[in-house]
Amino acid sequence: MVNIFLFTAPVNSGKTTALMEWVKDKQNIGGILAPDIDGLRRLYTLHSRKLHPFQLTEEEAARAAPGELATISKFHFAASAFALARQTILEDSQRGCDWVVVDEIGKLELKREGLEPAAGEVIRRFRSGEVSGKLLLVVREQLAEEVARHYGLEPYEVFRLGEALPA
Repeated sequence: MVNIFLFTAPVNSGKTTALMEWVKDKQNIGGILAPDIDGLRRLYTLHSRKLHPFQLTEEEAARAAPGELATISKFHFAASAFALARQTILEDSQRGCDWVVVDEIGKLELKREGLEPAAGEVIRRFRSGEVSGKLLLVVREQLAEEVARHYGLEPYEVFRLGEALPA
């Protein structure tokens, strides 16, 4: 039985927006989403249904102390938010949630940064059957095959933006 799913679409095509709609009526859900609110990414922890600061403005980034900043391309993120995201997906994977969502697995994770090593551990738990429920990984379309190879996801199913998401 497949318990790992990839949700893919091109960059900035509305993956997180579609998932925000998908999760709103789900009761036993965990993991994280990173919605864009007023031009900045926020961290949304699904089990607690709370928004947390994630992406920093240029001014906030300039004031950040060394070690408090994670810079990805032209974007700046609070290092503490990545720590919260890693902690959340690890804890939620053991909580018995029907679904655990990880938004997103991308270039950073493939370089063992960002949500790593937590993302790899969560994937391992689902692959091994150590935990119950299903895992939904948000992945940019052009990285889907590379992510599947990197994490050894077989078997897995792919859902693309515009297709009906699983129940």
